[in-house]
Amino acid sequence: MAERVTLILIFTGIVTQCAAEGKSATPICGILNSRPDTTSDYSEKYCILFYKAIHRLAVDEDSAQYFPVSDALEWDVCNETESPPATLDIENRYIFVSSDNNCSHLERASRVQSLGGAGTLIVREKLQAPRQNDTNYNFTLAFVQNSSYTKIMDAGDNVTVGLYSPEDSVMPVSLLIIWIMAVFSIAVGAFWSGKVRHKLYLSEQFGQEVEVNEEASHPVFILLWCLCMMLLSLYFLYDYLVYVIIGMFCIASGVAVFCCLQPIISLIPCGSCSTPYFNIYIVRGTMEVRNIFLLIFSLGLPVVWAVMRKEPWAWILQDILGIAFSINMLRMIRLPSLKICTILLCGLVIYDIFFVFITPFITSDGQSIMVEVAKGGASKEQLPMVLKVPNLAYLEISTICQLTDNFNLLGFGDILIPGLLVSFVHSFDLRVGTPCRLYYLVNLIGYGTGLVVTFIALWLLNEAQPALLYLVPFTLLPTYIVAAIRGEVVAMWHGDSNKFESEREDDVESADDDVPNGTAPVNT
Repeated sequence: MAERVTLILIFTGIVTQCAAEGKSATPICGILNSRPDTTSDYSEKYCILFYKAIHRLAVDEDSAQYFPVSDALEWDVCNETESPPATLDIENRYIFVSSDNNCSHLERASRVQSLGGAGTLIVREKLQAPRQNDTNYNFTLAFVQNSSYTKIMDAGDNVTVGLYSPEDSVMPVSLLIIWIMAVFSIAVGAFWSGKVRHKLYLSEQFGQEVEVNEEASHPVFILLWCLCMMLLSLYFLYDYLVYVIIGMFCIASGVAVFCCLQPIISLIPCGSCSTPYFNIYIVRGTMEVRNIFLLIFSLGLPVVWAVMRKEPWAWILQDILGIAFSINMLRMIRLPSLKICTILLCGLVIYDIFFVFITPFITSDGQSIMVEVAKGGASKEQLPMVLKVPNLAYLEISTICQLTDNFNLLGFGDILIPGLLVSFVHSFDLRVGTPCRLYYLVNLIGYGTGLVVTFIALWLLNEAQPALLYLVPFTLLPTYIVAAIRGEVVAMWHGDSNKFESEREDDVESADDDVPNGTAPVNT
């Protein structure tokens, strides 16, 4: 199933040539604000790279310090025996220097500072900078693209520039939004699933469904094997299969939007009249007018996303479709017992850990298979099976520096897998009459807490983490603890099969009561 492809939460900040955290001496993106005239509010902004470990810039353009600039590309900064040109003004200025000299960029910046310069702007043809391991410095150093340097110098003699780089809070707002969307999806999907399951439980058709589910629950390991094969296929054939996944997502999410909104639309009094009977290939029957409009809307939404998915705002549509997809999947898929839930969730934790932590020791480039598939590798396309929110603090940098991966992502698997457990325990709440739907609430709290722990682990370790490693224990263990306290572990372990065992025992007892003393029932 396509929704199991991305089973990992990936916290991506500014990557490619811009590091996400800047804890190490890796260059990150910033902004150079150029003001041609100090009396005017007009300004031009350009992308720069700088070392946060060497110098922390201002967090916005208003708090940045502005200095004039000087062109020193013809000056050999590395030659300490050569004095700066007499026409070159260095004092309290940002100095443009060439990257072609015979010394390191740190040595160039150090000499500019010793001569009274406010900072060093190293001009490069492409905006990139070498990794710097030594952070025992404290001066302003940034890298500027050659085209930006040309525009700044052409702006006139009165131009001043300021450098700044926005900073996010310890827990970015985008992660809070993802947390709300994930918890909402599980809360609604599991609540709906439990209600549907309980109605089936009370109906005469429930026995047939459970028997099918029990039979389908045995090959869990076959399912895990299929997931492994699917992930490996995506890893090696990503450029081809990604479009298949996009097509599947559009169809599934369109159906999900229809299924999620149909109960609400049915409450609208107008448009309840039905069409005449139709027979179009395999589609036949009648439809209410209001459902026809809903169907057009539901199928049009993913089409708009597919066409406009490269637009900066397309993530909003993707998240709407993703939430509907997750809710609908939880409504449809129901596991029959805590036994099956435990086997499946524990197996997927091992699956997650292997493809995140173990595969870097196997692959030739030392990259995690799960991370590469989720991020799309070198492909321009990304799997849509994620909730994504841009890192809001870096929107300006993303626009100016044309970053395409300034997003925090949560794979659908990290919603659906724990959600299956929450759906089961909610149905169990309804079945046994648990006060306040205790299991449902405990699992929701556990899932929300586990997601926060995942975010903290990502921030502390500064690398991708298998989210199920945190989410499964925070949902499965509380379930067992509460069940043990209430003495319901055995009932939950066997799940739906308990109903049929009790019914079978009742049938046997009633049959025994109907048999006269001294005789035995005869099987025919």
